[in-house]
Amino acid sequence: MFMMFRVSDIKQFVFCPRYVYFTYVQPVPKAPTPTMEHARTLHDEHNAREKRRGFAAYGLVEGSRHYHVPVYAEKLGLRGKIDLVIDAEAPNANGQRYYPVECKDTASGVRNNFKYQLAAYAMALEEVTGTPVHKAFLYIIPEKRAHNVPITEGLRTHIRRMLTMMRTMVEREIFPEPRSRARCFSCEMRRYCNDLDDASGAFEESPAQAKRLVDCF
Repeated sequence: MFMMFRVSDIKQFVFCPRYVYFTYVQPVPKAPTPTMEHARTLHDEHNAREKRRGFAAYGLVEGSRHYHVPVYAEKLGLRGKIDLVIDAEAPNANGQRYYPVECKDTASGVRNNFKYQLAAYAMALEEVTGTPVHKAFLYIIPEKRAHNVPITEGLRTHIRRMLTMMRTMVEREIFPEPRSRARCFSCEMRRYCNDLDDASGAFEESPAQAKRLVDCF
């Protein structure tokens, strides 16, 4: 059995692998930020409105909604709680019956870390239900729009690769380089990183720095 990660760890790993390091290798306190609290309030308000809507935004005629659906995918090594799962009540021509939906309060649209998180949820949902998930949705709250996200083989491969990197980092206790020092200035983990002299400058990790982690698997 694989070590279990939370699906949200995928999103954090894309942002910066040090977040995962400070969760599993050297755990540190993580208090909810005002942004997190605000996002939780918006999610609750969105869910209240969502219950009154039809399913046209998801390309479905009918179905049922299930909120905060827990998934525990032992083979994949992922666990988490999906914002919303739509049950179409019957499979389509491709065998898909269940559609995971993640809701995001962002002005940046469909970012890669959101796509990877959603793909990981889709893969976990497949394992739990034993049914295929070929597409999922990101609902961007400010846009009031559901974006169709195809769960491609490329996305699946990338998720498996990231999980391998995360396990390697944790098992070997590797302290990774930050993904981008430009992001460090506003990061809640910054106070635990003692090697950041100037986190405000735009600095992307060099190939040599990235190689430190990539070479481990």
